[in-house]
Amino acid sequence: MKQKSLLLSLLSALLIIALLVAGCGKTDTASSEATKTVTFKNQQYTVPKDPKRIVVLSNSILPMLDAVGGKAVGRVFDDNKLPANLQSIPDIGHPANPNMEKLLSLHPDLVIGLASQDSKLKAQLESNHIPYILLNYDGINDNVPLLTFLGDITNQPDKAKAAIAKYQKEVAAVKDAIKGQQPAKVAVLRATGKSVTAETKLAVTASMVSDLGMNNVVLQHGDFDAKAKTVPYSLETLATDNPDIIFIVTMGKKSEIDATMTKEMTSNPAWNQLKAVQTGKVFYLPSNLFLLNPGLQTPNAMAQLVKDAYGLNVTL
Repeated sequence: MKQKSLLLSLLSALLIIALLVAGCGKTDTASSEATKTVTFKNQQYTVPKDPKRIVVLSNSILPMLDAVGGKAVGRVFDDNKLPANLQSIPDIGHPANPNMEKLLSLHPDLVIGLASQDSKLKAQLESNHIPYILLNYDGINDNVPLLTFLGDITNQPDKAKAAIAKYQKEVAAVKDAIKGQQPAKVAVLRATGKSVTAETKLAVTASMVSDLGMNNVVLQHGDFDAKAKTVPYSLETLATDNPDIIFIVTMGKKSEIDATMTKEMTSNPAWNQLKAVQTGKVFYLPSNLFLLNPGLQTPNAMAQLVKDAYGLNVTL
């Protein structure tokens, strides 16, 4: 009798273990069926398999998501007018400080932002069990990989390929327009309300200048931090380099930028001796296309540089 009771207990225990194992297997399967792994710049991210309610915390990324067929239900505020279909998407506040209440009210199943800007939101997103991706998206060389990545997220690889083909065709058209031109000798300055510096090829505008084969005189000094996007650059050095063209990327209020330029550059008689000043080849560039990565607008930004530098209009 004792042996029979012991046998029944053993069978019961084995049955319980089997049920637990089966239950664990079912949970794992359900979890794997609900998510997928996607990769951007060698970094893997786990995301919902078919996200339908995406909030985008960067308006550089927003048009790229739209281009691959993704649908955003929320975006951040933008000083510049967006295309009508993107402008109508609910605004959840300034990129530097999104309104979390508004974000949560949209019930997103995925949030896409920038690691450099949105890491402060991690804890709130996690506590509300909202999947998120914070990307290291920076220079224009990230644009094609990002389109591929967004196509993977939205299960629209064909639309991503089409968007990439269009983007690359437009970039090629700008480059083809200046074949045979003598490379322009340029300096790319960054003017803020506090200082005037020069851009290295890691910065957005200087990288476009490099892609277009222009000669950025700043790079010949080469004695700067390999990771620096801007470096100190005096009027005296600018006068020695004496470029044919000066591109000035603006960041901040116009009145403050004007005051800084006056203090550091334009009030000095040496400024008026520069070749670029004498020939009217000093161009102030808007921040929306030249300070941050312009994304799908990169070909348009490059076309503007070509127009300023060579007087050529490129039709895209």
